[in-house]
Amino acid sequence: MKPKMNDEQRMEFHTMKSSLKVPSPWKIRAAWLALACLLVVVLSWGSASGLVWAEETPAVDSGAKAPVTVFTPAELKGTRLNACEAKLADEGSCVEFNAHGQGYAWPGPVWNGNWDLRGYSRVLFDLESLEEADVQFDVRVDSAVGEQGKVTHCYRHFIAPGKNRRVCEVALPRPFPKQLQGKIVGMRGLPGGFRADAEQWNSQDVRAVFLYISHRGVPTRFRLYSVTFVPDDERQTAAWMQMTPEEFFPMIDCYGQFKYEDWPGKIHSDSDFATRVKEEEADLAANPRPADWDEYGGWATGPQLEATGRFRAEKVDGKWWLVTPSGHLFWSHGVNCVGMVGGVSPISKREHYFEGLPAESPFYGTRTETRIGFYADKGEFRTFNWTKANLKRKYGDDFESRFAEVVHQRLASWAMNTIGNWSWEPFYRLNRTPYVVTLYAVGRNIEGSSGYWGKFPDPFDEGFQKAFTETVKKTRDITTSPFCVGVFTNNEMSWGDETSLSRAALASPADQPAKLAFVAYLKEKYETIERLNETWKTQYADWNALIQSTEVPKNPELNPDLETFYTRIAEKYFAVVHETLKAESPGTLDLGCRFAWTCDRAGYAMAKYVDVMSYNRYENDLTAFRLPEGVDLPAIIGEFHFGALDRGVFHTGLRGAKDQQERALKYYRYERSALEHPQIVGTHWFQFGAQPTTGRFDGENFQIGLVDIADTPYVETIQKVREIGRSMYRIRAGQSEE
Repeated sequence: MKPKMNDEQRMEFHTMKSSLKVPSPWKIRAAWLALACLLVVVLSWGSASGLVWAEETPAVDSGAKAPVTVFTPAELKGTRLNACEAKLADEGSCVEFNAHGQGYAWPGPVWNGNWDLRGYSRVLFDLESLEEADVQFDVRVDSAVGEQGKVTHCYRHFIAPGKNRRVCEVALPRPFPKQLQGKIVGMRGLPGGFRADAEQWNSQDVRAVFLYISHRGVPTRFRLYSVTFVPDDERQTAAWMQMTPEEFFPMIDCYGQFKYEDWPGKIHSDSDFATRVKEEEADLAANPRPADWDEYGGWATGPQLEATGRFRAEKVDGKWWLVTPSGHLFWSHGVNCVGMVGGVSPISKREHYFEGLPAESPFYGTRTETRIGFYADKGEFRTFNWTKANLKRKYGDDFESRFAEVVHQRLASWAMNTIGNWSWEPFYRLNRTPYVVTLYAVGRNIEGSSGYWGKFPDPFDEGFQKAFTETVKKTRDITTSPFCVGVFTNNEMSWGDETSLSRAALASPADQPAKLAFVAYLKEKYETIERLNETWKTQYADWNALIQSTEVPKNPELNPDLETFYTRIAEKYFAVVHETLKAESPGTLDLGCRFAWTCDRAGYAMAKYVDVMSYNRYENDLTAFRLPEGVDLPAIIGEFHFGALDRGVFHTGLRGAKDQQERALKYYRYERSALEHPQIVGTHWFQFGAQPTTGRFDGENFQIGLVDIADTPYVETIQKVREIGRSMYRIRAGQSEE
């Protein structure tokens, strides 16, 4: 999953128009008369993503508060701000921006102020993309928190199709009902779609609104017509929001579901499970495995290539493909975490949340290794597995074997041909559906490094290669199976920017292998410490002083050497992994390390060694996805997802949708964009089963499963999964989809 922004990424506010305060009540009424013709989007508060497009913009109903426009074109005439040039457009009705975004976290306009937004729930952006291709825009809204002036962030994401003017709506954070604040822990999303971090949202003191371009890195032009705060809609308040804590808890029923909402597919009694089984048996029978697939899910009626007995990558007619062991073209349409542990949730210090927890159960467990979220550094904590508990209710005492059969039937019926990362070994060992596995290359870490999931491993440490060699040997029967598509190593490592790993090496202790390798490189290049000092503008007494120091000079004269050695660290990592894998598991595809946050320098290092590049990309689609310039290799998407809040789950995940119908459409669009990309050879959805309603070990409680916590498929999404899966080979080959 993606991390929060770190402190280094916080930008300085560049004041453009300060102290734009919401008018007093009498001024609001006057403003309303002046703005009566303003067209805005009025959509339901329940939008899961907090952001929606509208083709038409009906007028806002009158009320106690009026929309307040905080931006007009004249305010930005001739202004340059936030790595963004602005000028008045020809027609004089808007400002045209050119966002640069190179080396800048949030390139685009920002409005600083001190607004009292009590009674305001949305901010509207009326804008137009001037690019031919789709462009991703992001929104950030900050409020002051406490006397320290800290800020909270409200990130929302959307795509603006080229040369179309749209109005988008972003929901401002809402504080959880006051009497329940602080009573719910260990969850990223709270009941009702509230956010855990919104409890600190200070609507009386909003400081900044950002509109910025991300993940593009090239100048991007768009026009902005207005930015407007909009008051609350009249909306229903759920009864539970008025409950006292004593009335509200327990809030989770015996099936792991939220008690105070109902939705299609919710389990109300054990007898519902038998109904679900019959319904799904009929559905699977009516939707058999695609007839044009070979035994591996490859395109049996497509071109016949050489059959090598193993998966491989090959470029055919200008597009990269995977190829099955039997020589058929293969595109990996997969899903991660196929197993029975998706619904494991901590219960320690939260037992009163849950209704009907059994006194004893084989589904209790413990965990200690988390370093993220409420349970970080709290030692061992107790868990309960709602996935397994519900599978036993649904399939009986032999639920493990029955569920294994159902899993393969589902994947075939859903036109999915790959079991993705972190799946249950007994499932893929059946060799009925191709699979990928992740092996971990670990050893001593670079002590000066940091990262969301942990420090970066030191590839210069002898133990790094030894440990990975043993790992590959132990799993050789899995990785050499003809059903194994390939191997990922590690996941979402902290690659940072193009100097970060070198700086981490310098900040490490004197015996750090990467640091010693860096100093050896410097000795070879400069020969004497005096020559190094002259170039770096430093004052080390000798080479040993450099080795002993953990202070990293900040002067830019270091950067060329930092960049060069960054490449050496990255290449050493990929070289050790690749050479070890090929030596110990011949013929197995090296699928890389699944970049989440990276730089081109790391990308070029990966490209030098792997068979397939890999990225986790939580975007609306992949139209803007690019490998580093000049790299022509296949790429696989290891993770993506979308979620909505209309099925009793509290958080949309990293990409939101307003409901299950939109979620399904977003799935189809993402897959379609991947199939049309000449380098992408597969995508893997994160994840198969639901995350627990009350959060997993790190608090994630996203609505991202293909099935819910009670093992009921989300039918809207599955319909689109099937639709794209059954036509994917024809789409990929550019043939008619009929």
